[in-house]
Amino acid sequence: MDTIQHTDIVVLGGGAAGVAAAVAAARKGLRVILIERNAFLGGKATAAEVGTVCGLYHFSKTEKATYIVNGFAKEFAEKLQAASNSAPLHGPEGLHYLPYDVEAFKKSCLELVNENKIQVYFNAVLQQVTVEQHKIRSVSIIAAGNPVNIQLQSLIDCSGDSIISQAAHLPLLKSEDYQAAAQVFTMQGVTETNEFKLGMIMMKALRSAIDNNLLGDFYDRVYIVQGSLKNNCVVLKIGIPLPVTYAPGNLQELRTVALSFVENLSGYLITHVEAFKNAAIKHIAPELGIRIGQRSTGKYILMEEDVLGCRKFDDAIANASWPIEIWEQDRRVKMRYFNLDDHYQIPAGCLQSNSINNLFFAGRNISATDAAIASARVMGICLQTGYAAGCLAAAAALQHSLPDAVKDIQNEQL
Repeated sequence: MDTIQHTDIVVLGGGAAGVAAAVAAARKGLRVILIERNAFLGGKATAAEVGTVCGLYHFSKTEKATYIVNGFAKEFAEKLQAASNSAPLHGPEGLHYLPYDVEAFKKSCLELVNENKIQVYFNAVLQQVTVEQHKIRSVSIIAAGNPVNIQLQSLIDCSGDSIISQAAHLPLLKSEDYQAAAQVFTMQGVTETNEFKLGMIMMKALRSAIDNNLLGDFYDRVYIVQGSLKNNCVVLKIGIPLPVTYAPGNLQELRTVALSFVENLSGYLITHVEAFKNAAIKHIAPELGIRIGQRSTGKYILMEEDVLGCRKFDDAIANASWPIEIWEQDRRVKMRYFNLDDHYQIPAGCLQSNSINNLFFAGRNISATDAAIASARVMGICLQTGYAAGCLAAAAALQHSLPDAVKDIQNEQL
């Protein structure tokens, strides 16, 4: 027999957006249940070991990183930075980002959840949702093998793949070609101590191997995760040229291919590159990095021209400073920038379902086109949309004015 729970807010997905949403609703005094499919929090930040938080800072060529957001996103970043003993880095194009330690990210999320008395179901998957009169009334999950039915007031989908909208058969924004997946792994025993120099050595060696038909063309899509070279260890990220389709078996096939690539790449580096001659694989991230999935259809769909034109909105809930970042299967990353020292905004309508009154979404599955989500998916922006969705869902549960909630979010975050 199902265990029956009653709560105010349910958040599906315990990544950056989900934790932010849960904390926001809990700080409004509401009961919150967070549902996470893994045994730990952090989502792709920890399961795929992304390694850097992007989208927190102004797009500017100044040496010092300056926050583009206040409130929870800044609070979380400073907590994570202290726990990781890291500092923001920047590149010549004006992008600033925060390296982090994966275990510190998990710990920071768990501390926030515990401090705010949020109930978490780990190792949990969604079974179904019950919809009546344009509202979701309950969700059924299997948590650690046990069925649980949760009655709720508002629901926030931070799953990254619009799992709630799929289960409720709601309209979805899908892609014809999803961005390339990536696999992150760590090598130990690396002798080079300069990260930039190591990157140049590695890319020169791989280009030579490709030109001499020792490795396939796609082995040029290897990157060092910025700020990761320390204690003779380095974190590498390799793009997977197999298409992401979400067809049955596709993710498993991607993972199998990724592990083969990691083995071949590491073997070549150890055999042919002096800096790696005593190296070995230390760790492989447990999940692939899947950048973009299906998105929910909201009251507003964020567009490519909104991003590149740095559009501002009256109902803005997030400041976004990251360019459009496209990872395709057959080439290296492609960046499309807007003007330096500017930013665009994300409106509240991107977080609100256009058909279900008490459904909100945040993170990688907000209402946005392919090009727009290629910018808005980064963690610094997910923290903002997550917190905003938590505030909006709380207002809906309390039957408060959503426009007033938007103003409160603006005062706190923007």
